[in-house]
Amino acid sequence: MSKRLLIAFIAVDILLGLAVYRGYTLWSAGEQAAELTRDLREKGTTLFPDSRPLSRFDLVDSRGEAFTNANLTGKRSLVFFGFTHCPDICPMTMKELAEMTAQLSPAERTKLQVILGTVDPERDDPATMAEYVAQYDDAFIGLTGTRIALSVLTKQLYITYSDPEALISHDDHDGSIEDNAGNRAETVMSDLDAVNNESHSAHGMAEENQDENGDYLITHSGHIAIINPQGELHGVIRPPHRDRDLLAVVKVLLAD
Repeated sequence: MSKRLLIAFIAVDILLGLAVYRGYTLWSAGEQAAELTRDLREKGTTLFPDSRPLSRFDLVDSRGEAFTNANLTGKRSLVFFGFTHCPDICPMTMKELAEMTAQLSPAERTKLQVILGTVDPERDDPATMAEYVAQYDDAFIGLTGTRIALSVLTKQLYITYSDPEALISHDDHDGSIEDNAGNRAETVMSDLDAVNNESHSAHGMAEENQDENGDYLITHSGHIAIINPQGELHGVIRPPHRDRDLLAVVKVLLAD
């Protein structure tokens, strides 16, 4: 065998080796991504293939300061909507979120913000929200505003809730997402609607749960919205929420 032919064989072998290695690397990365997706799904979490930009909203935080899209950039955000008079789902969810954040390192905590938005602005002003979220974690943020202002954000996060005064209609929300995620995203939100309805059936409709003092309950979605550092809707975490599962999900998000 001539020296030139030997060199040619060696070069082919090297190229084949590189091709096999690249193929294995791509296959391994695909397997890891699929395993991660399955693991997140088991923890009630779905990350959308394409994040959804949020249109402009203007709310007020628990310090009485303006809260807009800009406040959702630069870090990951977990956004849950409920109300301070909620008897069960809301305090349980906030408790699990607090126990989750307590297990994060100081560096990790700087990369994450936990937000509770109200679906009951008539009773939940900034001072009330501040007092409520502080029971769980001083760093938690409360959001309120007018019903119309709140609906701008809740509709984008696929939060549905009953309105005691029928000021806002959410009948035009069908629970689907019309974007490049296609059927997968629609399936996710369909699952969300089913879980939310089941999780909050005990709340009932507000009109049916008013007591003699005029107090009422509000039926609302139970999922947590995941916002990426670009201020876009990146995924959802379905109930029931447990601190160990939330912690595992947040660790993945912060490592991304």
